[in-house]
Amino acid sequence: MSVTWLIFDKRPLLIVYTYYFVFYILLFYFHANVLLKYTLGSSNKLLKFSLVFLILIELLVYVGLKYQFDLIFLRNLDPGAIKGYAFNLTVLSPIIYRFVYFICYSTGYYFLIATHHQRQQVEEMEQQELRNLIQEKEIKNELVLTQNAFLKSQINPDFLINTLNYFYEETIKIAPKAAESIISLSNMMQYALGKEASTGFVKLEKEIELIENFLLLHQARQVHQAQLKLVYSQDILSAWFVPLVLMTLTENMLKHGKLDDPDRPAEIRISYENSILRIETVNKESRNSSIPGHGIGLKNIKERLSLAYGEKATFDYGLDVKGYFHTAIEVQNAIRHN
Repeated sequence: MSVTWLIFDKRPLLIVYTYYFVFYILLFYFHANVLLKYTLGSSNKLLKFSLVFLILIELLVYVGLKYQFDLIFLRNLDPGAIKGYAFNLTVLSPIIYRFVYFICYSTGYYFLIATHHQRQQVEEMEQQELRNLIQEKEIKNELVLTQNAFLKSQINPDFLINTLNYFYEETIKIAPKAAESIISLSNMMQYALGKEASTGFVKLEKEIELIENFLLLHQARQVHQAQLKLVYSQDILSAWFVPLVLMTLTENMLKHGKLDDPDRPAEIRISYENSILRIETVNKESRNSSIPGHGIGLKNIKERLSLAYGEKATFDYGLDVKGYFHTAIEVQNAIRHN
C-alpha cells in the first residue's frame, strides 16, 4: 500500500485499506487470543458449551460497530456515498462474509499456536523428567559413596589392619584357632575398608573370600556349628557384581535361619550360565528368633540392584509352605572377564 501511494499518489486507497484492515486485525486476534483462549482453554465446561452463543454475540457486536464506523468513515471520506449506505442485507452481507472469513483463519491460527504450545510443554516435561531421573541417580550414587566414606572415616584402616596382624603374630603359636579367627577378621576388614569395595562393582572372587572369612569367624564363636553350604563353580569367580550384597544375604541367614540340622543345611548357591548370573539362598526359618525381620536388608539389596542394573536384575524372596525362606537374584548380561 505504501509503494502504491508513493508511485501512483493513491492516498485515499491507503486510508481505506488502513481503516478496514484495522477492523480485521482486531477481529482476528480478539477471536483467537480472547474468545477461543478463555473458552476452549478453560476448565469450565459451561464456557466451552457456550462458545457458539458467544460467537453469535461477537458477530452482532462486530456488525454493529463495523456499520456505525463505516457511516462515520464514509461521511468524512465521501459524504455523497452515505446516501445509499442503509442497514439492509446488501450492506450487511459483505460485512458478515468478511467476519466469517477472518474468524476461520483466526480459529486455525489458535489451534496452530495451541498445538505448538502443547508440543513444547510435552518436550519440556520429558526433558524435566529425564533431568529428574539423572539427578536422582546421581544423588543415590553420592549417598552410597558418602555412607562408605563416613564408615571409613570412623576408623583408621591401616592402624586397624596392622593391629590385627600384630595380634595374629602374637597368638599363632599359643592359640592357633584364635589366630585363625584374627586373620579372617583382618582380611574381612581390609576388604570392607579398602577402595575396591567402595566402587560400583567387584569380582565375585573377592566377595566369596569375604563370605568364607565371615563364616569361619562366625563358626569360631559358636558352640554349635551353623549348617550352611556355599556352593559355586570356578567359572563364576571372574564375574563382576555389586559389593557386600552376598554379605547381607549371609547375615540374614545367620540371624533369622534355623541352621542346626546337618541333614538339611542352608545353602548359598551361585551359578553363571548364558551370561546370566544367579545367586540363590535357602534356609529353614527360625520361629524363635528375637531379631527383627528381613525387611530393611532385603529392601536395601533390591534398591542397590535396581540402581546398578536397572531392569536387567530381578530379586525375589519369600517363605514357602514348608517354612523355608528363599531368595533369588538374577542378573541378565552379567559382565565376566576370563
